[in-house]
Amino acid sequence: MSIRVKLLSAFLAFSIIPMVLLGALIFAKARGEFQAIRIAQLETIADLKKDKIEFFFRERTSDVMSATSFRNIRQHLPVLERYAGDKGNPEYVRAWEALDDQMRQVQEAHGYLNIMLANTAGTVLYVSDARLKDRYRDKPLADRRAYEEGRERVYFTDIFRSALKERGFEMMAVAPAKDLKGNFIGEIIFEIDMEPIYALIRDTTGLGRTGEELIAKRDGDAVLYLSPIRSDPDAALKRRISFTEKKGFPAQRAVRGESGSGLAIDYSGVEVLAAWRYIPSLRWGLVTKIVASEAFAPVSHLKTVPVSLGLAIMILGIIAAVLIARSLSEPIKALRRGAERIEKGDLQCRVGSDAKDEIGHLSRAFDCMTVSLEEMTAKLTKKAAELEAANKELEGFSYSVSHDLRAPLRHMAGFAELLQKKEWSRLDETSRRYMTVIVDASKKMGRLIDDLLAFSRIGRSEMRMVSVDFTKLVGETIEELRHDTEGREVAWSVGELPDVKGDAALLSLMLANLISNALKFTRPRPRAEIELGCLRGQDENVFFVRDNGVGFDTRYSDKLFGVFQRLHRQEEFEGTGIGLANVHRIVARHGGKIWAEGTVGEGATFYFTLPGTEEAQEWQN
Repeated sequence: MSIRVKLLSAFLAFSIIPMVLLGALIFAKARGEFQAIRIAQLETIADLKKDKIEFFFRERTSDVMSATSFRNIRQHLPVLERYAGDKGNPEYVRAWEALDDQMRQVQEAHGYLNIMLANTAGTVLYVSDARLKDRYRDKPLADRRAYEEGRERVYFTDIFRSALKERGFEMMAVAPAKDLKGNFIGEIIFEIDMEPIYALIRDTTGLGRTGEELIAKRDGDAVLYLSPIRSDPDAALKRRISFTEKKGFPAQRAVRGESGSGLAIDYSGVEVLAAWRYIPSLRWGLVTKIVASEAFAPVSHLKTVPVSLGLAIMILGIIAAVLIARSLSEPIKALRRGAERIEKGDLQCRVGSDAKDEIGHLSRAFDCMTVSLEEMTAKLTKKAAELEAANKELEGFSYSVSHDLRAPLRHMAGFAELLQKKEWSRLDETSRRYMTVIVDASKKMGRLIDDLLAFSRIGRSEMRMVSVDFTKLVGETIEELRHDTEGREVAWSVGELPDVKGDAALLSLMLANLISNALKFTRPRPRAEIELGCLRGQDENVFFVRDNGVGFDTRYSDKLFGVFQRLHRQEEFEGTGIGLANVHRIVARHGGKIWAEGTVGEGATFYFTLPGTEEAQEWQN
């Protein structure tokens, strides 16, 4: 063998072997760092999904707690109990209709499947959905644990199959109901559609082709899956994995109350990268995962790079290997550092590079994911702040109403009425007038409190934006107020009105307030003239309600929309001063504005803007 061949052989041995070894070392290091990045991504997504689920059920808790203060329930549930055996009794019918008016509005406004009321024994007395009346009414609540737990606090049941939606699922929120004296009279039950939660679970943005999310709970010594899984769309409430089986480890750990991440074997026996979280308020486990082969695919492609470079540039040998090591490890380190910063809450971090290889694509994809996470986090933070502020306002208000206003008012009204009934015959005319004033003033104060509570709820209710036929809605509202025009000559003029985008229930309430206002303040006129129309502009449409009533002094127009603000004496026109405040809040929640013009003795015009279909979509975005 010639020296040339020996030198060539020695060179090949001392360049290729170190290159191969160095390449293997680089690949192993890259795989470990890439795993850390993927785990950080999975943990971030899992935490976001957990926060969204908890946020969803905090809203449901808030809704149920609000319902416990409904005067309608506290007053009429005992009536349904009293006349349960005589459903044709007028008192029973009036109580049912009063509850129907409010409960159906709450059901539609918040997207609940059904609302039920049960007595102290757990027997269902009221059902808001007519399709379920025969199924539930006069029957005991099937979930007795929910009945027992719901006597003391808001309790969420386990998920079960829906009676209304084919292949649908739901759960119940149960809370105690009390009468006007604070005595336990039964329970309030909200049926919650699980589709929003399942839609959130189905959204695998950022998890790749094999990414998956699921929820499960502990069922004895096994995992019971609560949502469909990739390999079995019908797995919800059917698929079980025993704790003794060597698969489904992320779900097993999550339902046992653990939170963590790492490589594990999933329910199908495949190795996955997963993050799992326990949600104690619901007794659920949440799993976010991606098949390991897909997760490490970019790194698998990289293992050929050191070999190919070694063959192409054998002359540079170890130098080339070092350069390759740096070209591979530094971007991955940057990604890891970025992931660590993001994990600590720095969503402004960007790690993108101009490289055209897989790591460059990955870094840019990582930045896109970070932007999405930043936007999602900002929206979630904003929503959480809004909810927290609203809840604090509501809590303070509810406390004031419940403890500082309602209790003494109830005592005053109750004892005044008892005294009126017992001593009426022995009182002189002046004393009777005093007694009547006390009772009437108590009732008026009660109405003020109820109106103020309604005003508070308008600001917290969830809006369901749909296309609304405004002309039809105006016609329906006028028809509903027809009883206010009996014995009067009222000339209606309704112009051509465009469709709008908004919450139909809130818009109906807004129109009812404006039109009833016009009817009230035209009462002194022998012929009332009320006009509804729209001024079409280039940028927006301006709706108006005009009347020929008593009008108002425009110097005080800024007081019209304040709570309890009135420009006329109570003796002239009844009311609590809350109606126009409700109108202002509803218009503002739709992204519009409202103002008024008027002249004393000549009438008033209320103008307001509402977004059309396209404008509403832009405003919502």
